[in-house]
Amino acid sequence: MNISNSERRLLQLFWIAWASLLSAGLIVDRCSSQWFAALETEFKAASSAALVGFAWTFAVLALPSERNVARLIAIGMTLGSLGDASPLLGSNWPDPQRTIGNMILFGLGHVAYIRANLRIRQTVQRSVSLQNWRLSLAFAAIVSVASWYFAALRGPLNATMKYPALPYTCLLSVTTGVSIGTAIATRGYWPVALGTVLFLTSDLLLAVWIFHGAVYRTVDLVWLTYGIGQMLIVVGTSRFLVGHRDNFVHR
Repeated sequence: MNISNSERRLLQLFWIAWASLLSAGLIVDRCSSQWFAALETEFKAASSAALVGFAWTFAVLALPSERNVARLIAIGMTLGSLGDASPLLGSNWPDPQRTIGNMILFGLGHVAYIRANLRIRQTVQRSVSLQNWRLSLAFAAIVSVASWYFAALRGPLNATMKYPALPYTCLLSVTTGVSIGTAIATRGYWPVALGTVLFLTSDLLLAVWIFHGAVYRTVDLVWLTYGIGQMLIVVGTSRFLVGHRDNFVHR
């Protein structure tokens, strides 16, 4: 990344904190210490908070031409982090079951990610083909609706949540579609696109758990894919912006 050494070290500290906290959150249930195992949710929520710190730090350090995109990514990550922290509040959270409320939070986060993609398309001089977006959006929509049908609608559990999950799934598919469309036409954007794919994968795994009662015993696949996906979106976007500074138009 084309930034000063001190700025790079600060961002690296946030990344190291994210990796350490997420790793701790994924392995605590295998530890013999009950006190340590009880911190699983705290570790996972803190890993998201580390990405929030990374995103907002980069938004402050970004050039004026990059700042709108950087802020949108930071807003999206912040909204997701609020959802991740909701289990810590228990019954004090407005939605104690952490379902519809979290869909709203993450849905708004995806709106921010989508706007960031739109801003990149408007700002980068090498324009992203609309055809790429249309094709990738169509593909993502087909995959997401089919996944919702099998993962949610046909599940035997939590019937009242099935249809509210559909618009959220469609919104998530838009995030994935526009990211893939941008990556096809714009070099260096594939880490972000992969991050959105992992995010979609995470939510599908979560849907299988919610609507089918699936249990992922070996490792928390939901958080493994989600955590890495969010990291790729946040860090990948920052690296893309820095790597394409010469192509940005000051507005």
